[in-house]
Amino acid sequence: MLLSLTLKNTTKKNKSIISSHVSSVNNAPAFTNFLSVSSVCSTSFLDPLEQFEMFSLLTINHSSMFNSLALFLFANLAIAAFLLLTYTVSAPTHNTYSMATYALYNLVKTTVKENLAIKRQQYFAPLFYLFITILLANLVGLFPFSFTVTSSFIFTLFIALMHFSGINLIGVFQHKWQIFELFLPSGAPTPIAPFLALIEFVSYVARVLSLSIRLFANMMSGHALLKILIGFSWALLTSGSAMIILAIFPWAIVSAVIYLELLIAFLQAYVFTVLITLYINDVLTFHD
Repeated sequence: MLLSLTLKNTTKKNKSIISSHVSSVNNAPAFTNFLSVSSVCSTSFLDPLEQFEMFSLLTINHSSMFNSLALFLFANLAIAAFLLLTYTVSAPTHNTYSMATYALYNLVKTTVKENLAIKRQQYFAPLFYLFITILLANLVGLFPFSFTVTSSFIFTLFIALMHFSGINLIGVFQHKWQIFELFLPSGAPTPIAPFLALIEFVSYVARVLSLSIRLFANMMSGHALLKILIGFSWALLTSGSAMIILAIFPWAIVSAVIYLELLIAFLQAYVFTVLITLYINDVLTFHD
């Protein structure tokens, strides 16, 4: 209810701003009219960064207890669980969904086997669920009026830090205090060993930021570009002049960018999973 009221008030406000502005330039030339409408659209409801704003859905004592990020996060997790459970309990079929799920399953399974040098693949299940969760979050964000969870730095930092902490706990349980040998290259001269250990430690900890920033920056920049192109195309279509003909070219670019975003959504989920797999392999086999 709160979300619907907010959207309704925002829509009324934007309509009043645009109508008043357009009425003031009715007698202007067509090109000037187009520029005026474009400027209003870009500063109101076509703001490319507006889609990344989080709003509160439940507020208690002036503190936000539940926001849009949490809503879409739970929705993505529910969708992922439903898809995986449905595929697991249902009989094998040859429909598109089953074939796509089986292809993703084999892709992650092959990747884990090739990059994780252990006999037992006990880490495959969490890695596969990680891949599906990030992939669904990226794809859901492409739908209109949705929210891209992976475009929030808070979420990407949390998921990267959570897996990084778990990987180090695995290394501690496996190697105890010998895990610190990971920061000292073998055969390093004694005088420069402390400096090399410090550099290795900083680069090792920086993996958390590289994981989170890579996913966050790619999803945010792609969605912002898509929103800018759509806003520009919409401004051309609503200009009411000969500029409508030129709207064909931006819409063609939008179509190409959408396919590109689909590819990026898959690649970012795959890269994140591969890097986590390599980091697990590092702490398990650094003696080899």
